[in-house]
Amino acid sequence: MLDIRPLTPERWEDFAQICRQMGPNRSCWCMWWRDEGTKSTSSARERAKELIEGSKRPPGLIAYRDGEPVGWAALGPREDYPRLQRGRDTGPIDERAGVWAVPCFFVCENQRGQGIAKGLLRAAVELAATHGASAIEGVPRDPAVRRRSASSSYTGTTGMFAELQFVEIRRRKPEARVLMRRELQAVGGQGANGE
Repeated sequence: MLDIRPLTPERWEDFAQICRQMGPNRSCWCMWWRDEGTKSTSSARERAKELIEGSKRPPGLIAYRDGEPVGWAALGPREDYPRLQRGRDTGPIDERAGVWAVPCFFVCENQRGQGIAKGLLRAAVELAATHGASAIEGVPRDPAVRRRSASSSYTGTTGMFAELQFVEIRRRKPEARVLMRRELQAVGGQGANGE
């Protein structure tokens, strides 16, 4: 049974365990989309720890199976991801307030193909709505156009997003990342920024 929990400071070691399994991307610590693109004196690991410890809302979700961390999805307001905002394929299509993003996933190699990323995406939709988001977006690849590999599928696939009622809103060219959005009804009375 899959158990999905928000990433809180108490779950730091579980997140670190997942990051150590990311192969060639293990130095990222899921900070790449969040980085401004400037040189930093601290490592991605240190910046991730600071983010998790200082955030008012969880910066993502961890999936557990039988008590073991098996997957991760980053999540937050779109403006928390400067590189996503600036990307030619991933930049916003409008100035709408309260749009959240789920820009990346990681599932441990021995757990792939078991619906973990889809479970994380479903939980991300629910968490964003709870924090008052008006919509949630992703930037998956379309495996029908671009061959899927572990390094290019970290943003998910168009099919997975479509299964959860995300709609394509921009595809700059066939092989580019596809911007997909799902409209949300806010739940729980929090503001669009989760406050």
